[in-house]
Amino acid sequence: MRKLVMLVSFLVVGTLLIVLFTSNKGEITKIDVETLQNRLENEDITLIDVREVEEYEGGHIEGAVNAPLSSLNATELPHVKDEPIYIICRSGNRSAQAAQILSDRGYTEVYDVTGGMIAWEQK
Repeated sequence: MRKLVMLVSFLVVGTLLIVLFTSNKGEITKIDVETLQNRLENEDITLIDVREVEEYEGGHIEGAVNAPLSSLNATELPHVKDEPIYIICRSGNRSAQAAQILSDRGYTEVYDVTGGMIAWEQK
């Protein structure tokens, strides 16, 4: 009986440790373009555009920093890892990938803009 109690105790403690170390770590929140626009108007935010240079040069949101997904792993971003960072692309696919990369690199507050520049231009 004593061994069973110890085993259950170890399992409970182990489960709690796993939950503590994995909860909220790397959480990526999706936001829409209306929320992004509101934050751009009312806050000083970091917006990363992960489209290729040619796409970015064809039109982008004022203040957005271009860091193409294709070279994101080699790019050092001028940003504190515990401050909010917003990611946008053309349609939302590359931004989701980039958001995961940044989360894996230790960025703790990552926002993925759903719909990307297509949605931005349609609003």
